[in-house]
Amino acid sequence: MGFRQILIFFLASVVVATGCTPGERQVEQAIQRELPRLVGPAASYHVDIQGLQGARSAERVTATGRRVRPEGSPVLDHVAVELNGVTYDTERGQLERVENAEVIARVQAADLATFLEAQRTLRDVTVDLEPPARVRVRARPEIPGLEIPPGVLIDAEGRLVGEGARVRYDIDRVHAAGATLPGGVVVRLSNAINPVVDLSRIPVILRVVELRVEGESMVIRATGRYPQ
Repeated sequence: MGFRQILIFFLASVVVATGCTPGERQVEQAIQRELPRLVGPAASYHVDIQGLQGARSAERVTATGRRVRPEGSPVLDHVAVELNGVTYDTERGQLERVENAEVIARVQAADLATFLEAQRTLRDVTVDLEPPARVRVRARPEIPGLEIPPGVLIDAEGRLVGEGARVRYDIDRVHAAGATLPGGVVVRLSNAINPVVDLSRIPVILRVVELRVEGESMVIRATGRYPQ
């Protein structure tokens, strides 16, 4: 058997084993390389392509990511990405266009608490989530000008609200030492910690369209396109 026949046999074997053509694998690998830029660095990504047309476009690309770390946001424990109408630039090895995109991200309460504490405005943070989109935060604030004695534990209650590509913690009330604190404290606290999730730096995100709480996680659904 000559070299050409061996190569053809090898490629055919790979296609049978994986269900992918060489063109699909090329685009999958390219998109997998692009996902850290388009969504964020992750522990892992898995990509699947449907309706590949030549080596330049695909009807739909789905990807899942684990422990994704977009800049300016808590760790996204799990991310599901759907890209429709995808065009791939073979010369540059990059995505060229996505007609529309949907991203569903899950943020664990513990990761939200870690993120809030990392902003250096709150210490000893715990976060409790309650359906449909309620949040309770307990912490020791370290916010200049906040009229609370140092070291006092506060208890804030509010709800999650989508604002464009961001998620805001809309605080209803703040308690400390058994008393309800005045509105000025609520405003200062809100300004110091918001937004609690910022997806505006992700190139495919335009708008958060749904927020909900499931168990110990906040679920965010956002839509967009590329380029914006």
